[in-house]
Amino acid sequence: MNHLLYNLILHVFAAPLLVLYYGPQIAFRGKYSRSFTGKMGQTPPDLVPERLPRPRLWFHAVSVGEVVALSPLVKALKAHCPSATVIVSTGTETGQDKARDLISEADGFLYLPLDFPWSIRPVVKRIQPDLFVLMETELWPNLITCLKDRGSTIALANGRISDRSFPRYRRLKRFFAPLLENIDLLLMSSEVDAERIQAMGAPRDRVKVTGNTKFDAALGEIPAGALQEMRGLLDISESEPVLVAGSTHPGENEVVLEAYENLLKRFPDLILIIVPRHVEKTPQILSLIRDRGMEPPFLRSSADNGERRNRRRVVVVDRTGELFRIFSLATVVFVGGSLVPKGGQNILEPAAWGKVVLFGPSMEDFREARDILMRCGAGIEVRSAEELAQNAEALLADTGRADDLGNAGRKAVLAHKGSAGRNADLLVTLIRRPILTETE
Repeated sequence: MNHLLYNLILHVFAAPLLVLYYGPQIAFRGKYSRSFTGKMGQTPPDLVPERLPRPRLWFHAVSVGEVVALSPLVKALKAHCPSATVIVSTGTETGQDKARDLISEADGFLYLPLDFPWSIRPVVKRIQPDLFVLMETELWPNLITCLKDRGSTIALANGRISDRSFPRYRRLKRFFAPLLENIDLLLMSSEVDAERIQAMGAPRDRVKVTGNTKFDAALGEIPAGALQEMRGLLDISESEPVLVAGSTHPGENEVVLEAYENLLKRFPDLILIIVPRHVEKTPQILSLIRDRGMEPPFLRSSADNGERRNRRRVVVVDRTGELFRIFSLATVVFVGGSLVPKGGQNILEPAAWGKVVLFGPSMEDFREARDILMRCGAGIEVRSAEELAQNAEALLADTGRADDLGNAGRKAVLAHKGSAGRNADLLVTLIRRPILTETE
């Protein structure tokens, strides 16, 4: 009954809204043009699952952050089962680009169809995965039901239930409990997440706490030469102090710019690099800079055309996929999504470079990483432009202490590696042939 109600709501209410949203975005802005057919249930022409050997492992990671967390898990599973076929789906185009760049072990990529029966069924029937792995908490009812009906084993990896979503999930326990019954193994990031998913109705004997693979990802991909590459690209010398504000959201850019102007009074050579969470917000940041009477910034895209920064003090990164490397330049780091109620962004990446990380109070999605870094002094919570400037000033004034704290944070993060291996050890036991054949 719950499933029928879900599909009724999906078709009567959600479908018209999706048409109204996607239509103008595709027609007038060119967004989603690459992913639209995939979301409608078409597989890419270069993906021919029936020709790929078994076992077939299908992983789904919605966007960039989940793809980064997935990468070490795929590597660990391939070490267990080198002959397995690996297929990776994403929900976003930026996630797809990251997956193609990062997960070289994959035999095919696709966009996950929208959760309508008519778009999900043909894709599941064609791929026929032996094992389907959802990253974090992507609980799509039609997808999970269809996979289970066709005999696939299903697992959740890196599972987490955020502070914001948990009350809603708990209120809808009658709906989620039967859905969670269809998942064979739930590998959760922390004890808190394990308790929460059990409160939602997950069978206790299927829930395991295996840690967060983002620890493995952050410390496993330090690219050789990245620092010198970014210094050359953005024309930044070793002697110049740099404040990197990464993954910023609207409402945070104003705070960062105010704090930066205060810091310039003591550190006139300080460079600010702003990396917005969504690159399409770049015009808004440029407008904020102009309204404050600041000099025009240097756009990262200009470097691709051979333009030099020419001593401009503010850099706005209007390219995706470079934040991890840009953190290498930082003397001080602020990570966004935290001064506004977004749950935070990945603070493990700057910590992997040995940087002290400043962030706001909204860190629900990264509470374990926050607690680890705060305990050793490598994570500092700030609540305003004034606090951001004060703490950044202290770090800029004593770079030796900042280096010591940053190295302590890196060591603390390093101690939490190993989740990918633990997840792989458990997931490999689930791999088996589907009950149904492709002809059924």
